[in-house]
Amino acid sequence: MDQTATREAAFAKHSTTLRFRRRIPAAPSRVFQAWTRPEALKLWWCPDGWLPSEMVVDLRVGGAYRIAMRKDRGGLKTVSVHGRFIEVVPGVRLVYTWRWEGILPDIPETQVTVEFRDIDGETELVLIQEDLPLPLCTLHLGGWLEAIDRMERLFA
Repeated sequence: MDQTATREAAFAKHSTTLRFRRRIPAAPSRVFQAWTRPEALKLWWCPDGWLPSEMVVDLRVGGAYRIAMRKDRGGLKTVSVHGRFIEVVPGVRLVYTWRWEGILPDIPETQVTVEFRDIDGETELVLIQEDLPLPLCTLHLGGWLEAIDRMERLFA
């Protein structure tokens, strides 16, 4: 077993599932579109100090996505997340794989499920990220919560 595979196996032994819910003041169809359309992703995905450099979404089962960003200043290095869609139910549910590129090279692929539940015309967003290495759970939770904050501002 090579060194990368050994580290991935070690992370897999100590993985967890991240789950959270968030109420967003917009209809599920609108939140789903913000989550899946490249032009919308450009408006909320990247954290402060980062710019979108590539947003590709082939929204179908088996279709691929790639979301890349670079530092605002001196940002020659690109960091991205990419994967494939496992389940696509527009306005209701997405399931996809998640793999980092350009950062965290030893982290194994995880799976993300996002549900868009209609509650009185608003969306209860439920996000689940499975097989997340335990040491990175807090980092990912913080990243997701900040990203959802940015997305929610689109609907304010």
